[in-house]
Amino acid sequence: MTETTTNRPHPRHSDDPPLGRRQRWRYGAALALIVLISELAPMEITLVYPAIPHMTGDFRTLHLGWVLTMVSLVAVVSLPLVGKLADTFGKKRVMLILAVLFAAGSLICATASSFPVLLTGRALQGTAGGMIAVSYALVRDTFPRRWVPVALGTVAAGIGVSALASPFVAGWFIDNHGWQSVFWFMLGYAVLLIPVVAVCVPESSLRLHQRLDLFGVALLGSGVGLVLVGISQGSKWGWVSSGTILTLTGGTGLLIAFVVWELRVPSPAIDLRLLASSSLRSTLVAYLFIGFMIAGYGLLTPQMLQTPAQAGITYGVGLTATAFALWTFPTGLLTMVCGPLGGAVARRRGARMTLIGAVCAMIAGLAAAAALPEHRWQIMVISAVFGIGMGLYYASGPNLVMDAVPAEQSAVGAAMLGVVGQLGNAIAVTVLSVVMAQNISRQDPTTGRITYSDSAFQHSFILAAVVGLAGLAVAIRMRHGRNPATGGAEQR
Repeated sequence: MTETTTNRPHPRHSDDPPLGRRQRWRYGAALALIVLISELAPMEITLVYPAIPHMTGDFRTLHLGWVLTMVSLVAVVSLPLVGKLADTFGKKRVMLILAVLFAAGSLICATASSFPVLLTGRALQGTAGGMIAVSYALVRDTFPRRWVPVALGTVAAGIGVSALASPFVAGWFIDNHGWQSVFWFMLGYAVLLIPVVAVCVPESSLRLHQRLDLFGVALLGSGVGLVLVGISQGSKWGWVSSGTILTLTGGTGLLIAFVVWELRVPSPAIDLRLLASSSLRSTLVAYLFIGFMIAGYGLLTPQMLQTPAQAGITYGVGLTATAFALWTFPTGLLTMVCGPLGGAVARRRGARMTLIGAVCAMIAGLAAAAALPEHRWQIMVISAVFGIGMGLYYASGPNLVMDAVPAEQSAVGAAMLGVVGQLGNAIAVTVLSVVMAQNISRQDPTTGRITYSDSAFQHSFILAAVVGLAGLAVAIRMRHGRNPATGGAEQR
């Protein structure tokens, strides 16, 4: 089917006439609500990271990493479809549907009595991975042009608020009511927010009409899933065993078939032709590597700091979930501050510069964490440095993408950014979980709690930093983003 765009009056014009006080308040309130509902995407990760060590006793499995991998896997699969649905049926409408699915998944996780049921709930929560992509596109479609670069950075600042508050919220709930209470909190948050957003946030008038490529989505999901299973089970099955080889080969074959199909189908799930633009392609490659770094830091840091001091290891601090939040709060604080700052820098100097700063800060934080810090001031400095990187990261990506794709494909473009970020997360959790599982110091037979050796954390942090160096190389060579960000004005 031929793609068509519905041409309707758009709230932004080339000259952006001055706004009255009431209009400014209306846009400000809408932006605040968009930020709040977009929190669902990071919340399903940041609130759960501190809970992972506390789930061991209930489920007694070495594969708790799948509590995180499942979310990333579903996000990778659903993001192309979410982006296409948002461009076709309306960004706000799809945003509300994702919030409902997130609430249902939270309820299932809170009441889960077995590991498979928990993963089912996490799969439903994972659909909210497209929330940020839809939020970016909605901001681009409905806000005045001059507001867009900084507004995108403000959405990133909202993610910083989540990064700041989530460890405290998770810590208090986990320490006082158990890990299940984290999911009850997420359920209540979504249920309260859904009706307010439905009433107060404007809908985009831009539409892209085309068929949904469900077969392509199935190929992508099956391929990614098989590859991740092969990586996660390779050490258990044997890396040259028939099961590992067949799983990895089958997954790779499905991904190749996905690419071939997408290049031939009239309305692809992911428009690979957009990748013909080196500007978008380089951004996506950089975000794949950065996603690996972020997941590595988020997975490793809570486990390292919540492990009690004991013989045979040097990293044990034994923090409670609440104390962990107090020691690492600079991450969220600096993410919140550097989001709008990164948007302002992108508007003046170009988003590429913001991206380079983000990658450098994250690499520095991971390299310092590999030294296994024990003192509070050291951990707070590392948290602050990584937070700077996170804020700049969240501000750079959407500005790079919005200046690289047509307006009617803004949600699809942002979704592709989310796909590679979530794919990087999934690969990191899977690979680093394998590295950690091969370096276990001991396991308590009573509680089932695992203690990892020093080398488990050292090797994992260093590996994440090395992956980040590849992302830095891509960002340095990037030709796109050297001019001031325009909020996608050049693509309209």
